[in-house]
Amino acid sequence: MELKDVVSSALAYKIKNSRFYINLRIKRNRWVTRADAMKFLETAPPVLMPDRSKADGIKIGIVKDSNFYESRGLVSPRASWLRYERFCINNGIRYGFYDIYRSDWIEQAAQYDIIVWQTDSNPAEQHIAESKIYVLEHVLKKECFPSFHEVWQYEDKCRENYLYSALDIPSIPTVVTNSLDEALHSIDTADYPFIYKDYIGTGSREVVKIDSRSRARKLVYRIFMKGKKGLWGHFFVKNIFYMQKFMADATFDLRVMMSGEKAFGYYRYPKKGDFKASGAGNYEKKEIPEDVLRLAYDIKRKLGVRQVGVDFLYSPAEGKYYVIETSVFNRIDTPEQLVVNGVAGYYDMSDLDNITFRPGKFWIQELTLQYLVESHAAKKEIDNK
Repeated sequence: MELKDVVSSALAYKIKNSRFYINLRIKRNRWVTRADAMKFLETAPPVLMPDRSKADGIKIGIVKDSNFYESRGLVSPRASWLRYERFCINNGIRYGFYDIYRSDWIEQAAQYDIIVWQTDSNPAEQHIAESKIYVLEHVLKKECFPSFHEVWQYEDKCRENYLYSALDIPSIPTVVTNSLDEALHSIDTADYPFIYKDYIGTGSREVVKIDSRSRARKLVYRIFMKGKKGLWGHFFVKNIFYMQKFMADATFDLRVMMSGEKAFGYYRYPKKGDFKASGAGNYEKKEIPEDVLRLAYDIKRKLGVRQVGVDFLYSPAEGKYYVIETSVFNRIDTPEQLVVNGVAGYYDMSDLDNITFRPGKFWIQELTLQYLVESHAAKKEIDNK
């Protein structure tokens, strides 16, 4: 077989399997028509600004999430750009779709005041996002969500840990080192089992319980000598060792999500025989203790972010909540990210001495965009004085 025939055959195989993948996602309602996606969004009422004049003169650039199959007219029903667009339409805000992936992205940016983009979590996308958001924000002076500071800490456990240490955030005891000698010393003196994590990963993948020193030494030498292939096939973990204390008495984790001064959340439980609650699919939505809400609010303030999900573990032995990790973006599948006594809603954190539950269904992305627009208007008002 000639080379051109091999290439042609390989391309045909790729196309065939790509179509199979697309059809499978359609069958499972992971990609739907735009009309069906909008019907899904209508399961929550629109978020309306009390004073729409605050959006006067503002134009928003919306970057479409990468899971958009445009040639088939299909979208992911959970795509954030759909919610950003709906908010703009319902509040009469000018907007456009900003193709940040094109070579003329700098020229395009001139027409927008605020740019919103739910970046994907893989390393290649993060590199694009960090590189371009830095220029948009620091050179072109555009309001961006996420900001460079926010995207810098997204999906990078090392960077998160550096911030926790510097800002005195109560996280699970963790060692992050780029030193082979320190890594070897750490595993020689560690309590077993401990948790190893690739510093870039998602959904608890590449999170492993290490139960013996011999296994730990093999892992350390692999990371420092040739590198470890991670979740993303093209990306290797090299010279970065991340180990975390195993909290044996923790039976659940608690995710608290915050948008501006509104808090949501739910409990997650591991599958039988596993230690990881993230990605297990066992959720419970009920009241969240006020001390945890205040802690999450304080963490959001310290991290300097506008939207964040904080994952906590609770140790009954220590009577204390510890931060596992934080994320600017979380997977949002429903407009009910908090349910108290069977009623969906959010916690109003505008008065920390009087936290109030307020009923309603909301798409968190719309709340965040409202917060961004109102904050942008307030800053403009100050600048004009």
